[in-house]
Amino acid sequence: REVIEMSKPLVTLPARLLGGRWSLGYLSNIGLKEDTKRALIASTPEEYVDLAVQLGTDDTLQEAVEADLRECSSNLFHREEAVAAWQEMFLEISPYQRCQEGSENEEV
Repeated sequence: REVIEMSKPLVTLPARLLGGRWSLGYLSNIGLKEDTKRALIASTPEEYVDLAVQLGTDDTLQEAVEADLRECSSNLFHREEAVAAWQEMFLEISPYQRCQEGSENEEV
């Protein structure tokens, strides 16, 4: 995630399991242009190498990808719906009951 925050290109080859899919998730959900996603997300090991070489040798492509990342990277970090979803999940699994609105004087 730090490389996205710095607006630097990151080529990823998503794995089958969750641990190998974080970069795909980040890149897919921050609002990047389709061209940028195509330049960063590989579907085969061979394509991974090709994309990395293209980004490393094509200054125009690298600048365009960096500009798109710069424009969209804040979408990864400022997501109120993500905070709300985490909050709701923790409240659902919490062994404590949620306080009712307007019941400040009651013990929990």
